Amino acid sequence: MRNLSELTDADLVALSQKRGAKDERPFQELFRRHQTTVYRICYSYIRHSQDAEDLTQDVFLKAYRSLNSFEGRSSFKTWISRIAINSCKNETRRRSRRPQLSETDVDTMADALPSGETTESEWSVRRQYELLNSALGELKPDALEILVLKDLEQRPYAEIAERLGISVSAAKMRAQRARVELQRHFTQMEQQGSGL
Repeated sequence: MRNLSELTDADLVALSQKRGAKDERPFQELFRRHQTTVYRICYSYIRHSQDAEDLTQDVFLKAYRSLNSFEGRSSFKTWISRIAINSCKNETRRRSRRPQLSETDVDTMADALPSGETTESEWSVRRQYELLNSALGELKPDALEILVLKDLEQRPYAEIAERLGISVSAAKMRAQRARVELQRHFTQMEQQGSGL
C-alpha cells in the first residue's frame, strides 16, 4: 500500500470510512493537511488563538464522528470548511448570549507594550492589525463568511456561489459590500483612535 501522504483526500476519506476506529491514521492525515485552513477560519471568527485551537479540535471531532455521512459531493476541504464556518457561527451566537470578559490574554498585552526596540513603523503596523481585527469583529456573520471564503481562503467566486446557494454575480456583490462595510468600520475606528 502507498504511503498515506501520497493518497488523495477522497482516498483517505474512503479508507477512513472503511476502517473506522480500527485505524485512525487516514483521518490523522486529513487532519494534518487541513488543520491550518480550519484554524484560520476559526481564528477569523473568534480572534483568540487558544479558543480558535479548541474550536479547530471540535470541528475535526465533528467531522470524524460524521465522516460516514460524507458522500463526496464536494471536496473534503469544502466539507470541513463548511463544518468550521457553521461551528464558528454557533459559537459566536452562543457567546453573544452571555457577557464576555476581555479575551486579550497577558501575552497579547505584553506584545502590545513598548520595548526599547519597537520602531514607529512596527507600532503603526501593529495598530493597523488591531484596527482590522476590531473592524472584522463588527461585521455581520454573513459578511464575515464571504470575506473568509474569498479573501482568506481565496476561493473562486463560482465555488462560493455554489456553497452559498447564490449566483456568481450575487457572490461578487456580497463580497464587495462586505469589503466596503469592513472599510467603513476600519475608518471609523481609525478616526476614533486618532481623536483620543
